[in-house]
Amino acid sequence: MKDNKYIARVIKYINKINKYMLYVDSYEIFIVNEEKVDAVILNLEQIGETVKKLSESYKQNHPEIDWINISGLRNLIAHEYEEVDILLIYSTAKNKINELLEIIQK
Repeated sequence: MKDNKYIARVIKYINKINKYMLYVDSYEIFIVNEEKVDAVILNLEQIGETVKKLSESYKQNHPEIDWINISGLRNLIAHEYEEVDILLIYSTAKNKINELLEIIQK
């Protein structure tokens, strides 16, 4: 099933984000590390691109996941990179990404 392949990719990207954020205890630490910011943004974009490939039935079976905002963040990153709100990126990486991981690993 292709969904399993895509979910495995999302998990891989989440794990990378978690690795990059491991010692980042504040927004102030995050924003001054351009490499971490770029790495997290890239992986969030990849998550957004990958979830677009999931079947509608998978998405319908997981209504607790905000698929539209995940894809929307990807679009924002891809099309408005210089305008991306870094606080939103930080907040997503620190607070939301593990919620997604917990749900898709069930």
